[in-house]
Amino acid sequence: MNDLYSLSQIIKNHPAYAVARDEIHLMYQMLAREGRLQAPEVMVAVRDRWPELHEALLKNHSLFKRHCEETLKLQMQGVQFVVYGEVLYPSMCYRMSDPPLTLSYIGAPAWLNERTLSVVGSREPAADSLLWMEKELAAFCDQVKPCIVSGGARGVDQKAHSVALRKGCTTVIVLPSGLGEIYPSSLREWMSLVTEQGGCFLSEYDHQQRMHKHLFHHRNRLIAALGQASLLVEARRRSGTLITASQALQLGRPVWVVPGHPLDPHFLGGLDLLLDGAQMVRDAQDLLMFFGAENNEAQMSPVGVAAL
Repeated sequence: MNDLYSLSQIIKNHPAYAVARDEIHLMYQMLAREGRLQAPEVMVAVRDRWPELHEALLKNHSLFKRHCEETLKLQMQGVQFVVYGEVLYPSMCYRMSDPPLTLSYIGAPAWLNERTLSVVGSREPAADSLLWMEKELAAFCDQVKPCIVSGGARGVDQKAHSVALRKGCTTVIVLPSGLGEIYPSSLREWMSLVTEQGGCFLSEYDHQQRMHKHLFHHRNRLIAALGQASLLVEARRRSGTLITASQALQLGRPVWVVPGHPLDPHFLGGLDLLLDGAQMVRDAQDLLMFFGAENNEAQMSPVGVAAL
């Protein structure tokens, strides 16, 4: 496992990956179906299809060895790893246009919960939006016990995580940074509570990758993929929240919107989505109805490597 993750990290960071990403993903899928998704088998497949990449990997044996040592150290510190094609890899990510080749996480793979809901919204939400979450999202969590997925930012994200934790639900915090540079840093205080309740901190970036502005939008596509649906609580026009909603729609995931007053610019992005066909959510009962229907449909059409 350490060897496969370390090798995949090197492949991911090589220029050839940007050119042949889809073909490399197909190779991982093929090896997974055949039960041969291991570092030596990947090397053989790379040698046969991308000789230049194979030669580069051979020349960087010392880099590979160092990666393996670092991966082992991280594993001893509680960091876990999953590679595209493995059993624990999030099934919905296979439908993404640019799925992550590798993921690392601290905690448990809570995204395997059959009931996941992504919650996104403003970093500076109105008091009424937070009150709605305390009342309606909390009631939904009480009855369904879903896994709540969000990005850990202040405002709606952190409120969603905190409601889930108080209601005994698991939660996945998807970071715009590596696990060694958790952003925002205040989330470190959440680590024990999140993991003790079966949740996790999840990242697709190198362990020491610091937060960059462009990583927020890149990370948001993963939030969209991990939820059976995305709940938008509050969003301005041209906001990162709308990017998440758009990515969810591209994946065929429903987007549910908590409405607001049209004179309040904080809600105009959500109102635009409603005009374009998103579903309005008024309360916990709406959430329960829509989520129940979506969960039944999802169980009838499973997604995974074997289905691709």
